[in-house]
Formats: sequence, C-alpha cells, structure tokens
Amino acid sequence: MMGQRGRHGRESYLIGTKLVTMQGGGDAQSVSASTVDLSAQFRFSRFAGEDVVGSPLHVELLAGVAAKMTSTANRPKAGDIPAGYTYLGQFVDHDMTLDPTQLDTDSTPIKDLQSLRSPTLDLDSLYGRGPDLDRNFYEDDGLHLKMHAPFPVPGTPVLAAQKGFDLPRRQVDSAAGPARQALIPDPRNDENLAVAQVHLAFIRFHNRVVDDLIAAGSPSAGLFERAKGKVVLHYQFMLRTDYLPRIAKKAVVDDVFDSGRKVFEVDGDAFNATMPVEFSGAAFRLGHSMIRSGYSWNAKFATPQSGHLFRLFRFSGTSGTLLPTPHPPGSPEDLAGLEDGPFGNALPSNWVADWPRLFDFTKIPDAAGTVPHPALTRAQEEFNFAAFMDTALVNPLEMLPAGAFGATSSVASKRNLAFRNLVRGNMLRLPSGERLLEVMQKIGLDVSPLSTADINNGTGATNVGVVLSKADIPRLDEMEARTPVWFYVLREAEYNGGKLAGVRARVVAETFHRAMQASKVSLLNRPFQVEFGPGKESNRFEMPDLLFYAY
Repeated sequence: MMGQRGRHGRESYLIGTKLVTMQGGGDAQSVSASTVDLSAQFRFSRFAGEDVVGSPLHVELLAGVAAKMTSTANRPKAGDIPAGYTYLGQFVDHDMTLDPTQLDTDSTPIKDLQSLRSPTLDLDSLYGRGPDLDRNFYEDDGLHLKMHAPFPVPGTPVLAAQKGFDLPRRQVDSAAGPARQALIPDPRNDENLAVAQVHLAFIRFHNRVVDDLIAAGSPSAGLFERAKGKVVLHYQFMLRTDYLPRIAKKAVVDDVFDSGRKVFEVDGDAFNATMPVEFSGAAFRLGHSMIRSGYSWNAKFATPQSGHLFRLFRFSGTSGTLLPTPHPPGSPEDLAGLEDGPFGNALPSNWVADWPRLFDFTKIPDAAGTVPHPALTRAQEEFNFAAFMDTALVNPLEMLPAGAFGATSSVASKRNLAFRNLVRGNMLRLPSGERLLEVMQKIGLDVSPLSTADINNGTGATNVGVVLSKADIPRLDEMEARTPVWFYVLREAEYNGGKLAGVRARVVAETFHRAMQASKVSLLNRPFQVEFGPGKESNRFEMPDLLFYAY
C-alpha cells in the first residue's frame, strides 16, 4: 500500500480513482482511493502503445514456472559482471519508479496509473524534495546529507565504526518510526544491506562534492543546487558509460543514445516522461537473476555462507533487525526473528561493505601512480561476480522475508519472488515477449526471435537457465507464443552471454534515455566533462571512481 511505500511487493497500484490490491492468490481487489492516495503525480504508460497488451495466463502455470526458476536444483553460475552492479541497479530502479503494485487494467486505462517516484534519473530517492522541504534528511547547514556511525563491534577496524559508514537512522523508537528506520527518502533503499551501502555511497559522494566546492571558494548562494547538479550529471554519465554497457549489448545502448529512441515516446514532451510498465514490471527486474545466494562480504564474513543473502536482509532496517542471530540463514527461526525481533538501531561495524570485493578497482592508481592500487586488490576467491543473467534464480528468493516486500507473515505462501514477478505481469497485462518483438521487427529493428524450443529448453549450457516441461508444469502449452515478457527477456540474455539483448536491451536503453532526457539536469542537452575522481584526466567516471572519491 502507499503507506508501506512499495518494497519488493508493492502490494497496490493506484489507477484513476481506484486502489487495486493484490490478494494472496494473485487476485485483485479494487477499492475507492482516498484523497491522500490520489496525490501521486507521476504516470505509468505502455512502452509500445496503449494497444500493445497481453492476456493473463493461468496462475497455476505461473506457479509452475516460478517453482522451476527458484528450485533448489538450480546451481546458477557466475557471470562476468561484478556483483556490486546488481545492487547499483536496484538503487537506480528505486530512483526511477515506485509503483505501489497490482492492478486491474480491464476497468481502467494504464495511462491513469500513478507512480510515487519521478520517472527521471535525478536522484530524488537520494535528495527527496531538497533541504527546504525535507529537513530530516539533511544536516543543519542544509548542504550535507546526514550519515551515522555503525555500532562498534570489538575486533573490527576503528574506521568502520566512525560516522559515515551507516545510513542515518532515527536512533530511538518513536511515534514517527522505529529506531532502526533509515532517514532517507526511499525506505526501499534499506531493504537489504547491499543497496543500503550503495545509497550511503551516494550520500558520501554528494557530501564530498559539497566539501570540494566549498574548498574551491564556490559562492554559498545556490551551493546545494550546484552540488546536486554536478552529482546528477556524474551519476547519469556513469550509468551511460559504465552500468548500461555492462548489462546490455553495447551496440543497442550506443544506437539509442547516438540515434535516439525508436519505440518509446519518440515524440514525447521532453520534460513530461512517463514510466513504461514493461520496464518497471519486467525488463528492469534483471537484477533478480543476478543475485547470488551469498557473498564474500568483507574480511570478517569472507565466505558465501557467512555472507549469505539472508544476512544482507537481516542487517537492514526495512527487512531485518540489525542484530545477529544464531539461527541458520533462511530457516523458519531466522525468518520469524526478522519479523519479531529483537531489533538494533545501527548497523554493526563488522558488516560494513568491502567495496573491492563487489566492484573492480583495477583501473584505480595509488598515490604513486601504481595500477592497480595494492590496497584495493582482492584475491580471486574474495571477489564476487554476479550470477549469470538467465532464467534461474537462487533458491533463497523462493521465500523472501516479509519485510522485503511490505507484507505480513499471513502471506508467507506468496513470498516466491519469481511468482510475484509473473503475477505482476498478469495483473499489468504486459505484452508477451513475442508481441513486443513483433512490434520492434515491424519498424525495422534488428531483433531475433526465440522459438518455442528456445523458450522451453534454453541453451542447454551447464548451470545456465531452467528447462520447462509439460510433465511438471501444468498448462505449459498455454504459454506458446505468449511467453511472459520477464521470462522471455531473461531467456534472451541466456542466449547472449548473460547480457540484455533483443527486446529487453531496447526497452531498458530507451527507458534510460527517456529518463535522462526528462531530468531537470540532463546529460543529453549539455557538454559534460568529468570533474571528480581518479579518472577525471581521461574523462572516466565509473562506479569504482565514484566509490574511491566518496570514501
């Protein structure tokens, strides 16, 4: 609901004057929306036009596909994308869209669906409405964003317990919220520790830019807006030159940014972008396939089991408790403890991220110019690559913590992330992958189709994707030529070396282009030169450059 501000489940969608809520079995219940509900101001749309829609598949079929995608038999292999980009992608997704979820499109046009997040790349999930209207997120000077110190754990580096290594939190329980609640504009950015630490990195980046502008004698009048503008431009540049080419075929990304959009809002008003549901509901849910079951998180929690995915949920304020537990990750006792407490009010200092395990710092020199920086080099077994992008999800995603999607324990049977994504596609009447491909082919785009055999069997490579069979998935025949677009585009990635290609690459690249175009500060309408970080002399600003500069 809107009061829960979305998370993984985003249990309701606001459509016109109706608030439509997903029930436990995937059905929708529609009620009249309140005046508060109607105050949202951003709109959703359809990527290829109002007429390009799909027809729902039977929930029994979707449950069967979801079970295969999250089966314990899956052994997803590692790809070649550093694992940190999984959670950078989640941070970006939260910057572009907040859709308090399921809807009934039979009764209300998609154009009336409203979002609670600007469909632009302007970091409103970081800045909120700015220091004048959202003072709670800012220091008293109205320039710096707040940060807090972790709870000091004996035996861990002193630095990790200093201010600036945890998100700002309420610190004490009050009517406004629990002590562990992060004081950030979007609580979803504290639903797991990895995205929380990415958000913190952007806070630090902004604060460092402010400090450098002050040191350079920048006038105090308008200093915040000047700093914010520089941060947003560097963020957009990093997404264009680092993030997008890693997750999608570079040829598609370059074509969109060099030659313009071919499908989505081609002639749209530059400053009135919408958010296509094909992007928010399917295509940009790519990170779900990239999630690992565990990470070599830092020197203390160096094995994937000690850095288990459910520990990243536990050490967050939205999904977890911020306190350790003796129970095995993902066990019934662990899940119950996530919901029932006890709770802490700060991240323990031994859970601060070791960024060189999550991002590749080999381009960063030390003070003497040595590349790579010796202190930022990690052994091969310590470095985390994201899971190969395909149709297999790690098994912990079969049973999400309730706090990860704003639910209560009463909906435990609907915690399978794959099922939630597939049901969401049904409720949004997303077009099938085949339908979107047909639209793109008609306008001359070079996208290759997948056959029914491709869809059902995949490439057959070891530890890649899943096989769908009539023997164990009821009603599988109904999916022929009507493949849910989320599943279709993950299968496309499997056939393209673990990167977005075809339909999905086009949807993602064009949505990013539109979001940049519509931003108040936009990389697309001005010259840009990198000003910050170790790569500025070569006009390079990648995520490791941002982290090195920020820390």
